[in-house]
Order: sequence, then C-alpha cells, then structure tokens
Amino acid sequence: MHIAPIPPPPESPHARAEGFLRDGAALRTAGQPALAVAAYRRGLELAPDAPEFWSNMGNALRDLREYASAIACHRRALALSPCAAGYLMNFGTTLAAAGDDAAAAQVLSRALRFAPNDANLRWNRALAELRQGRLAPGWTGYEARLESGEVPARDLPGRLWAGEPAAGQTLLVASEQGFGDAIWAVRYIRAAQALGLRVVLETQTELAPLFRHCLDGVQVLTSGDTLPPVQWHIRLCSLPGLFATDAAQIAGAAYLRPPPDRMDRAASLLAPARGRRKVGIVWSGSQVFKGNAGRATGLERFLHSFTLPGVQLFSLQVGPPRAELTAWPQAQVIDLAPNLRDFADTAAVVAQLDQVIMTDSAVAHLCGALGVPVWVLLGDNPFWLWSTGSPDPAATPWYRSVRLFRQREAGSWTGPFDAAAAALLTLPAPIQ
Repeated sequence: MHIAPIPPPPESPHARAEGFLRDGAALRTAGQPALAVAAYRRGLELAPDAPEFWSNMGNALRDLREYASAIACHRRALALSPCAAGYLMNFGTTLAAAGDDAAAAQVLSRALRFAPNDANLRWNRALAELRQGRLAPGWTGYEARLESGEVPARDLPGRLWAGEPAAGQTLLVASEQGFGDAIWAVRYIRAAQALGLRVVLETQTELAPLFRHCLDGVQVLTSGDTLPPVQWHIRLCSLPGLFATDAAQIAGAAYLRPPPDRMDRAASLLAPARGRRKVGIVWSGSQVFKGNAGRATGLERFLHSFTLPGVQLFSLQVGPPRAELTAWPQAQVIDLAPNLRDFADTAAVVAQLDQVIMTDSAVAHLCGALGVPVWVLLGDNPFWLWSTGSPDPAATPWYRSVRLFRQREAGSWTGPFDAAAAALLTLPAPIQ
C-alpha cells in the first residue's frame, strides 16, 4: 500500500521574518540600503513587534539620510526593548548623524549603564562629546579606539606615558590612523619635548620627510622600521588629550613648514598660472576610508563652481579619483599629482598657492598646519574636528587658516559650492 509522505509543517511567520532580517543585513552590507529597508518592512509585516527589525531599519534609513524616519524606527525598537544596549547605540549614532550630538551623548551614556565595558559605545560617545567641544570627557572616551578595533592592537616597548615629566628618558610616539590624523596630532610633539623627553616618532613613509624637516631633535621612523628600546610609549592621536583639555589650550597657529629644497621645483610647477589666482583643488580623500563616500564629490562640481576669470586651478588629487581629469582639458585644471612624491612636495606646492578649495582629506590638515588659506567643503556628517563647539560655524579652533563651508541640506553639495564660489568671486586679484 502506498503511503503518502507526511508534509512538513508550515513555516512559522517568525521563521519567515528571520529570512527577511538576514536579507536586509546582507543588502545593507552590500551598499543597498533602500533594498534593505524594503526587506525589513516585509519582515515587519510578519513580526511587527520584533525590535530588531525596527532598529535595523533605522540604521538603513540613516544610510539614506532619512533621519526623521530613522529616529522614529529606533524609538519603536526601544519602546519594545528599552534596556538593550545595542538598540540604544544604534539610536545614539543615528542622532549623531542627524547632527544632534547632545542627545546622542545622552543616549549613549544610557547604553553604557547596561554595557559599561563596551568600547564601541565609549568610542561613539567620545565622538559626540568632541563634536560639541567637550574635550575633557571626549578625550577619556577617545582612548576606547585602542580597544574597539578602530586602531589595531600592538605590543609597544616601554610603559604607557600619561604626560608625566621624564627628563632624559625616551618616548616612542607610535603611528596610527590616517595621514590627516597624524598631521593634526603631531603639533604636540614639542609639548612632550618640553617635558624633557627625547622623542622617537613613528609615522607613514609619505609623511616622514616633512616631519624630519619640521621636528628638530626628533628621531623619525617609518612604519615597519624596528622600534628601539624606550622607557615610554604613547599613540600619536593620544597626545592632544594630554595637552588640550579645553579649547583655550588648542594650539591653532601654523606649526609645519615646507622644506626649502623643494620650493624651487614647486614654483616651476605653478608658473603656468601667469598672474592668475593659483587655486589648488581636491575632491576626494582616501577611498580606503569607510566614510569617504559621505565627504567626497566629483571633479565636475569644482570645475563648474571655480573655473572663473583670473583663476587657474591646480589639481592636488591623488589616487583613483584622479582618473576624472582625463575628461577635461589640461589648460582648465593642471594636474600636479605626478610631481607629488610625498607630503613634503605637497607642502612646498600649497605654500605657494593663493589658496586651496577641497572636500575633507589630509591636505586640509596640511594646509591648516602650514597656515595656508584653505576652504573645506563639508558633507552633512563631517569629521568631529570640524565641529568642535566653535561659535563660528565656518571656523575650527584647530587651524586658523581653515574656512568651513557646510551643507545646508543633508546630502546636497549645492550649498557649500555655491557659497564658496561666491566667496571666490569677491576676493581681490592676487598681488603680482
């Protein structure tokens, strides 16, 4: 007798919803937040009281810069699960992305009550504090980058230095993060020397010639060199936390200078300007940086806004985005990248420009450190250093020569480019 197989039990709504949760996570990871939102909504039809769907949908909406909807989703998640540190962190980081750093810090502090040892929570709260100009609490949490994976762990020689005088002893200042971070923090090497320490600085190869020229009495190593025996060590970006605990202590004056032996060659590269205003441009930072998409734009915007009578544009752009230059005549924008072997070359060039106009990348820090006028066009969720509680939204206490142009509408570059183009039109002709 034939016996029919027993059919499998129908899949439960919760099990089907789990599939949509996985799909949404995969789509968001693949850079498709709109499709992720659609997947989460399908899941919520089956499991409307599942807080993980609301929280994850809030994250995807944050990626789309739909901040009001994202915040509403996070509130729904927390109404269902009010003590979940992960949902609180998602809410806090979304508030920060929307520009409400005070509320973000409060939410992240609440999350830390439930997960006090979570380094990611401490790191994100630190960024919210620093963006408000609350430096002292911000620096404390900023050290969480060494635990969260933001900065890879390393075994370093000597004991951790916390700012104590140690005359005659040697301090290793270890490299970390990107070029801009190194340029920003290196100003406090001299403060360590003033406490009687001999300093060994580890840095990237591209920065070493410039730092060797500017940092008298400092032994400069490049990443990968054998580290010498020392009594003390500290990470480079921990130095500001020791010497700038409030805005009044920030050293905003220029502190780097181009090597004289690079200046003549740089001057010859700028000769085609022939009396016109010499303006350097950069439209993208490192594409390896995960947040670059939010701070970069295209070359075409720069040409549309800044190709003006009496202005000669010089491209300082390096890396893959430089390929955009092939679509434009060399006379319209002169490509300097083949002549920029390292940051010492770049310093010699920008020191002889009338100004630089750019999106956020390491060259902005270089210009500020040299005292070169630089206009930085910012995305809607900029690097914390450009939002340090200054009463003037166009200024930063870290660099006196920097002028900031902010987006008026999230994701729209029209505002900052329009304002910068108008400002460029009002400048007097350069002195011949």
